[in-house]
Amino acid sequence: MRHICLTVLLLIFFLCGFQVSCFSEEAWDFFSLHAFDHLDNLDKQAEPAYECGVSVLYATGVGVCGYMGIPPAEQWENIKRDVQKYVQHAKSLGIPVVLGYLCSTSIVGLETFDQNWQPEFKQQFSSPPNSWLQQNVKGEPLLSWYGGDYRPACMNHPDWKKYQKYMVKTSLEIGLDGIFFDNPTVHQEGCYCPYCMEEFLHFLETRGDKIKDTSLNALRELALKKPVEFKKFRCTIARNFLSELRNYAREINPKAVITTNNSLNSPEVLFSQCHRYAYNIKEMSKSQDFVVIEDMGSTPRRTSQGTTVECGPVYDLVNSIIGSKPLVAVTIADRDYHTPPHLTNLAIFEAFARNTNYMLWPTWEESQRGKMLQTIRPFMQWLKQNAPPIITSKRRYDVLLYFPFEEWSKHEDCKELNIVRKLNQLNILYAVASEDNFKGYFTEANIILASETGFIPPPYSTSITELCRRNNKIFIDASRPNFEKELKTCLLHPSIKIQGNEMVRGIIRETSDTVFILLYNLNIERISSYEDNIIPARDISISVRISNPSIGKILLSTPEREQDIADYKITKLGDTDAYLTFHIPELPLAGIVIIKP
Repeated sequence: MRHICLTVLLLIFFLCGFQVSCFSEEAWDFFSLHAFDHLDNLDKQAEPAYECGVSVLYATGVGVCGYMGIPPAEQWENIKRDVQKYVQHAKSLGIPVVLGYLCSTSIVGLETFDQNWQPEFKQQFSSPPNSWLQQNVKGEPLLSWYGGDYRPACMNHPDWKKYQKYMVKTSLEIGLDGIFFDNPTVHQEGCYCPYCMEEFLHFLETRGDKIKDTSLNALRELALKKPVEFKKFRCTIARNFLSELRNYAREINPKAVITTNNSLNSPEVLFSQCHRYAYNIKEMSKSQDFVVIEDMGSTPRRTSQGTTVECGPVYDLVNSIIGSKPLVAVTIADRDYHTPPHLTNLAIFEAFARNTNYMLWPTWEESQRGKMLQTIRPFMQWLKQNAPPIITSKRRYDVLLYFPFEEWSKHEDCKELNIVRKLNQLNILYAVASEDNFKGYFTEANIILASETGFIPPPYSTSITELCRRNNKIFIDASRPNFEKELKTCLLHPSIKIQGNEMVRGIIRETSDTVFILLYNLNIERISSYEDNIIPARDISISVRISNPSIGKILLSTPEREQDIADYKITKLGDTDAYLTFHIPELPLAGIVIIKP
């Protein structure tokens, strides 16, 4: 979760798109670029964001007022006019979509929250704001995890939702195209207010439980006696809140866009954040138009200690649990919201290679803005020029990892994260399938991995090991130490082999007549907020398995240049497959190899 200052002006620019005018009801689809435009006292950064290629702006809108309960009438009208003017300005630049900001749970200054409300507005509510708060098991209001003047409102409280609907309506009426809801957080202790207990009862009954005593005290005791069920229920609160607000927004504007902060401050908390703050990405994704995650330290790079940091593996895990919803990610390094230009480009490309949209934070000091734009803008132009055929291509994989996300309720450690990290480091091409899509992947895969042998993937009724045996597929228990040795023995001819630099990653995507190899170099070190150091990968040997040994053209496209690769070798593996081997003299940051018959 991200602590938002009261001076927040939050921007998400998504859909960098290939033409600014292409906004539609699916404007956020892959591939798009997003951006926040605030940091501390610097805000309204529409210009640098647009110049980077961003085409959907996510502004604060009336979000600051949402925290504090609406200012006096004249000031409130001035704020709305100012927001409307900024929205119009952003769109005049060529940014077609502007979203606003609201916080799902925070009340700041509870004692003065409703002091400026007009009588007719106050009459809409059946209770005062001090009764809207999340409560402990004794019915006492809980303090915010942020401290200070922050107090956590309950997303199940009808008056809080009514207030949020007013803020949504106001946002849409002044020209915003939707809302980014921040911090859809349930307190670490859980909320035991009457409205949550009523919903908990409904949750249990829909699962078939018969509850005799439905009094408030009895339900609170039941929540304590059923901790697993209560955790699962907590993970539906934000989903239902977002669903109700999304439906309401679309009554006003049928194209209104709703998304939220799904947290994931580090890859390791994918499971644990469900336990602690009820951030269940799979559940929340059901009520969003796209899924935003905010990582606080995993910008891809080489550290000063020589280790590598990557987000690609966790993108694959998250994409497997959100269905067809687009994934959007912002990553920073060392909790510094300023990311140097080449590291920004590397993060954009890493996300692109994993079907993930990237989110910028273009809140640069004036003295640094020119340098940042000179590096990021041409990189985005290059990527947009090459993106269209890649977007419609299919990602190739040699192994399939089963990822039963619902195991989160049993433990806080996501075992699959370490598995995909190992596969990624070895440049073994993989796919990740969760309970929802395992069957479709299973029919095509030959090698299956799982962190436990006893998993029973839906819709099957037998263990994954027995399932593989019956279908003549290879199963590898990835919980074993050094499982990759067994995998290498079984995977005789991997789709790609990269030699010469262990910090280069490769992804293969293909159409019926073209193979794309997406390559990127992690050997970039962050020096400071605006400085980084690239160590180019040199003399790289790439071998890619192809089914058609007849090669017409091989092109290497990088942000710096395009060049034909005429010097290559074909080594037959049998009647159909062969290895195509070629060398790349230098790869500074990223490149796309295009192979055509």
